Amino acid sequence: MKFFLDTADLAEIEEAASWGVLAGVTTNPTLYSRIGGKLSGFHDHLKRICEICDGPVSGETVGLTRDEIVREGEVLAALAPNIIVKVPVMPEGLAATKCLFDKGIKVNMTLCFTVPQAMMSARAGAYYVSPFVGRFDDISEDGIEHLANTVTAVNNYDFGHPVEVIAA
Repeated sequence: MKFFLDTADLAEIEEAASWGVLAGVTTNPTLYSRIGGKLSGFHDHLKRICEICDGPVSGETVGLTRDEIVREGEVLAALAPNIIVKVPVMPEGLAATKCLFDKGIKVNMTLCFTVPQAMMSARAGAYYVSPFVGRFDDISEDGIEHLANTVTAVNNYDFGHPVEVIAA
């Protein structure tokens, strides 16, 4: 098991990093806006997170089409060697993930709600898949059971590249 933070708060990231337990960070423009950030400063903020966290840092795209997501993913990936491009599970996101994978850019597919979505994400080239465990708990379903099913399914196949499941 690895400990990832889902935040844009630098103080939280610095604190977890100081404990020696932080494996990585996932964030997005919405989390950044909650701490007062503006979209124009998101890339610089991601660079700062990458300086604090040695592990993977997933920064989310905001584009809605394959081409927009790929262009934004290329920019994000160039920010730091430990950036992972975070892309939502949707048809355009899957297509963009395949394109980014072919370019050697690692992707974390987010907004994953089903095992088939996780499998398609991994098959498209995602190195990370992020099921939304808390959302299942919010609707009185067992989020941990969903997570366990996703981990089991992903671990049953060889996708030709490593795939990790990150609970969100």
